[in-house]
Amino acid sequence: MRVTGLRGVGKTVLLGAFAESAREANWEPAEFEFQPSHNTDDALQDALAGVLERSQERLSRYEKLRAAANRALRGGSLSVGWEEVSLALAPGSERERDLARAIFATVELAISKGRTGVALLLDEAQVIRDERDRHGEHPLSLLLAPLVALQRQELPLAVVVCGLPTLAANLQKARSYSERLFRGETVDSLPRDEALAAFMRPLEQTERTADQAVAERMVDEVEGYPYFIQLWGSELWDAADLAGVDHLTMPLLDEARDEIYERLDRDFYEPRVSTLTPAEQDVLLSSASCPYPPLRASDLIRASDKTPGNVNVLLGRLVEAGVLYRIRKGEYRYTAPKFRDFLRRRPV
Repeated sequence: MRVTGLRGVGKTVLLGAFAESAREANWEPAEFEFQPSHNTDDALQDALAGVLERSQERLSRYEKLRAAANRALRGGSLSVGWEEVSLALAPGSERERDLARAIFATVELAISKGRTGVALLLDEAQVIRDERDRHGEHPLSLLLAPLVALQRQELPLAVVVCGLPTLAANLQKARSYSERLFRGETVDSLPRDEALAAFMRPLEQTERTADQAVAERMVDEVEGYPYFIQLWGSELWDAADLAGVDHLTMPLLDEARDEIYERLDRDFYEPRVSTLTPAEQDVLLSSASCPYPPLRASDLIRASDKTPGNVNVLLGRLVEAGVLYRIRKGEYRYTAPKFRDFLRRRPV
């Protein structure tokens, strides 16, 4: 499965729910969050080897719970041994073979300990991408090749890759038929009725209540994005504590709004800008004055004091930094919801 969406829509939380579901179904979850430093062949291989090794160590401590049952299993063990596996890997791809062996060994151990299979759950996968030069780094292809080859052998191996919308394009470039390899799911903002429920239902388990108008105003303001609903609710709860009240009202929301945005900017938006170079920040701030959505390179070139060539280079760097993603040639969107609003209120 490929799960994509903007920041703050709950992808990582969903991945955690997948891990819990895997455990309940007697599968062994192996979870990992990629960092930009993993975007080389060696780094990716080392990172995944570490994840698989930790899974093997954890499995080795488990008591056998029950005999595994799977069409690819027989008598509580894999119906195929490693030497019998035929891997369609390119010549010279020893890294793929090493990674395939490590995955196979983890699945084999999981079966021997009574598990049904292994679920590999990979977060922030958009940071892993292949270089265009065939002699360059190709970590995403390195990841995909053994997974595809092993799943063709009907190993009980589930894979979820999770990340920003750029993940889909990265997969397509790495494997032209990637749409057949993954079931694609997009996580987005909640419909209005679900967003209202996400705010109101938790209050039902407490002694606190809220005006319906407060919930409606908040949901409209945050446009149904889950992280924002959570943050608004948390700040309103704290504001009610300070005010010594158990009912959330419009005056309380109005009083807390400045502090809510201050926390949102500090905790959610600013970390995505502070690591950028001054030139990248300049062109990003210029984008706030452009029509949106989408952000068009042609509009940004007119709004910026930089040369067209420089703007295009910086746009590419902002995509690599995960601040923007490319929709099509010359058109972009922000990876964080309501990011343009933040840029407009951010001090220069």
